[in-house]
Amino acid sequence: MRTGSEYLQSIREMNLPLYIDGGKVDNALDHPAVRAAAEAVAFTFDLVSDERCRDMMTRTSHLTGEPVPIFQHVPQSVDDLVAKVKVTRFCNRRLGICSFRCIQNAYAPLLYITAKVDAERGTSYHRHAVNWIRYMQENDFLACPAITDPKGHRKIRACDQPDPDMYLRVVKKDSEGIVLRGAKLHQTGAAISHEKLVLPCTTHRRGSEDYAVACAIPTTTPGLIHISVRHSQDDRRVEGAEIDLGNFRYGVHECVVIFDDVFVPWERVFLCGEVDYLDEFVGLFGSSHRPTTGGCKAGWADVLIAATQLVARYHGLEDASHVRDKLLDMMAISETMYSCGVAAAMHGYELPNGGYVADPVLANNTKYYASRAVFDLIRLAEDITGGILACCPSEKELRNPEIGHYLERFFKGAHDVPAEHRIRMVRLIENISWGLGSILHSATHGGGSGQACKMELFEFSRHAPHRAEAMEYAQRLCGVMQ
Repeated sequence: MRTGSEYLQSIREMNLPLYIDGGKVDNALDHPAVRAAAEAVAFTFDLVSDERCRDMMTRTSHLTGEPVPIFQHVPQSVDDLVAKVKVTRFCNRRLGICSFRCIQNAYAPLLYITAKVDAERGTSYHRHAVNWIRYMQENDFLACPAITDPKGHRKIRACDQPDPDMYLRVVKKDSEGIVLRGAKLHQTGAAISHEKLVLPCTTHRRGSEDYAVACAIPTTTPGLIHISVRHSQDDRRVEGAEIDLGNFRYGVHECVVIFDDVFVPWERVFLCGEVDYLDEFVGLFGSSHRPTTGGCKAGWADVLIAATQLVARYHGLEDASHVRDKLLDMMAISETMYSCGVAAAMHGYELPNGGYVADPVLANNTKYYASRAVFDLIRLAEDITGGILACCPSEKELRNPEIGHYLERFFKGAHDVPAEHRIRMVRLIENISWGLGSILHSATHGGGSGQACKMELFEFSRHAPHRAEAMEYAQRLCGVMQ
């Protein structure tokens, strides 16, 4: 199991080129925005190697029999599912940002679906998946889930798009492997990951077999082109700001990844053309991934609530009844998000030849609730913080010897709280609310939109026994049915 410094060194040794800020850097880790995101991941590696956290952060692999980080573990029980939700909250509360360690959520569905396809189609996908997961565990590698396609016209099937590359597709197959062409968008952590796990972002029907592909690709594979996205506070980090970043320790980084005829050997291919299995696979991955949102967003929210409470203290208003009431509303939102994730995990079940996944109805409800609740969370934080959240001078002015003393005087808080402390806390709230580390953006679309969750929620819940029972008793209770 790697330490944080060993992880950072392994990323540096990849020498991954990156297009960013209108130019190109030869090693992505040299850019401060990428480095900040890598530091967040490194922190999670150090937690695993910390003896105080070892029991919480490790499990015994059912594939190798060796200890592995919980982020690499295929869940083997309901307790494992609950632990992942807890660990995600634990990490994100310390980072105040994404921990980038969600790839494990794909392991159980991947093992299950590949075994099912093998049994029915005579393929060898399950062996490929087992070998790749074992490889990830033995090397303690980080993988980026490469899921979101450009999609083009959203109402047109992949195979009918004017540009056939609007969904990643297989353009060639031979005895050695396959060749991929297209792109994946919104790739969180793509430039700081050792591997990419390519998965379909939606279901496809017959006629779109070329788009039904799942595979694993080393990040340094020829033909992969990484183009950085732009975040609202990127310039501050490049300029060497600290106070104005809010969270100056850690960051987030995302890429557009171009697949310019990328070769993948068969031993790294897990699906190729089996469209009939995508409905189940995509649904199971959502069910496996979305409970983690409860811990992820609760951890972020915990930091936002603490920062808001401290600002209220700096204002001399922490004990005001209306402020306490709003802080309690924020706490209730955080705990409800977490409770949803834990409940989904507690009702999990085992997939044959795979591992455990969460209850699909409760899992999708977790993500759907979080996608709506964070708007109230941010509204309350802004309400308590006040206008300074949108009208805060920069640290450059605070450091300016001609005018800095004015800001130190007029931005000072109650009880002689220094202006710098107040401004730092306000910037942290800005960062988490709608800045570089926005909980809003992450909760709304990270891991699937709220609408996608509602669709899955409807699909799974309409077959749930308690829904049919409720329908029956609604009719019995009022006399429509005897």
